[in-house]
Amino acid sequence: MTANAKDTKAMSTHLRQWQKMSERIQKHVESILKRQEELEKTVQPLLESRAALQKSLEPILADQEKWRKVIASSELPQYALPADLWAIAEQAEKLRKSLEGIISPAFEEIQRSFKEHPPKTQTALILLATHGWYFDPEMPIPSLWKLGNALEKGSVQEVEEALTQYFEDRLDKIEASITGRFPTREKVIKAAFSAHRRCEYELSIPVFLSQTDGICKEVVNKYFFMKQNGKPCTAIYVEQIIAPDTFRAALLSPLARSLPIGASEKERGADFNELNRHMVLHGESLDYGTKTKSLKAISLINYVSHVLKSDNNEP
Repeated sequence: MTANAKDTKAMSTHLRQWQKMSERIQKHVESILKRQEELEKTVQPLLESRAALQKSLEPILADQEKWRKVIASSELPQYALPADLWAIAEQAEKLRKSLEGIISPAFEEIQRSFKEHPPKTQTALILLATHGWYFDPEMPIPSLWKLGNALEKGSVQEVEEALTQYFEDRLDKIEASITGRFPTREKVIKAAFSAHRRCEYELSIPVFLSQTDGICKEVVNKYFFMKQNGKPCTAIYVEQIIAPDTFRAALLSPLARSLPIGASEKERGADFNELNRHMVLHGESLDYGTKTKSLKAISLINYVSHVLKSDNNEP
C-alpha cells in the first residue's frame, strides 16, 4: 500500500470515528438536556418560593443594615441583632457567590474558546471551499481542522478521497435532512439524489446547483451565485447580521467569499478545473459529470441548507 493510500485510509477512518463519536455525544447530550428540563420543572416552584421569601425579607434586612450602621457609628452598647435573620442573609450571600463561582468560569471558558476557534475554523472552511468542498455541520469541528491542515500541507488527493468516501457514506442522511428542511423541494431534490445513485452525474449536478440557489433565495432573499460589487450577494446578508469575530461568522464565511464554484470568467484561469456553476449551467463545461464533483455539489447544498436554515431560525 502506498503512502498516499495509507494517509487516505487513515483520514477516512478518522472521519468515521468522529462521526460515531459525535452521534454518541449527541444522544448523551439529549439525555442530559431532558433530565435538566425535568429538574428545572421540579426546582422552579422552589425558586419562586425563595424569590418570594427574599422579597418579603428585603424590608427587614434593610432595617437591620440601617440599625447596624447606627450602632456602629454611635457610643451605644453593641446589641446583637436577631441571629436567625443574619443567618438567612449569610446563606443567601453564600448561595449567590457559589453560583457565580460555577457559572462565571464556565462562561469565561466558552468566550475564550469562541475567540480562539473562529479564525482557525474559518481558515479550514475557506480551504475546503477553495477545493470545491463544503463543510457538513454534522462533522466534528476537530475533523474540519484536520482536513484544513492536510490541505495546507498539500495533501489534496488524500483529502479528496476521504471526503468522497465521507459524503458517499452519508448520502441517505443528507437527503433526508435537506428534504426535511425544505419539503416543498422534496421531489426535485430526491430526483437529483436518484440521478447521483445511478451515476448520472450530468443530471444530478445542475439540479443540486440550481436548488442551492433556490434555497438561498427562499431563506435570505439572496441568490448564492449572484454578485454585487464583486462579492456574492450572500456576503451582504452575512455582513449585515453577524458580528465579524463570532463563531457563527466563521461558519458562514464561505457565503461571503468569491470561490471557485461561483468564479466568473475573469476569475477562472486557463487551467481551471473545479466545479463551476456558470460553466455547468451555461454549457461551457462538458466534462463535469464525475462522482467527485457530484458529491461536491451535494456538500454545497447540504452546507447551505444547514447553516442558512438554522441561522434563520435563531431568535
